[in-house]
Amino acid sequence: MKKLKCKICDCEFVPEKKEHYIARTDGKTGVVSMFQSNDETGLFDAFDCPQCGCQVIARERKRTLYMGENIKEETEESEE
Repeated sequence: MKKLKCKICDCEFVPEKKEHYIARTDGKTGVVSMFQSNDETGLFDAFDCPQCGCQVIARERKRTLYMGENIKEETEESEE
């Protein structure tokens, strides 16, 4: 498995699934967020460094795209 490296203390460690969490960039909060709701914040897979505790970003996380319930699967269309 690929190791992550902390940029602060140079500690290399193997990321474990139980230590994984999702982090996001600082977004707008309060009254401003009510008027600018289309501003999406970045999501990232993150782990904490076991040596110094700093947050280590593994990669950017993409949001799941839901296509809706009205779309038929290709297998259903080909049977008609």
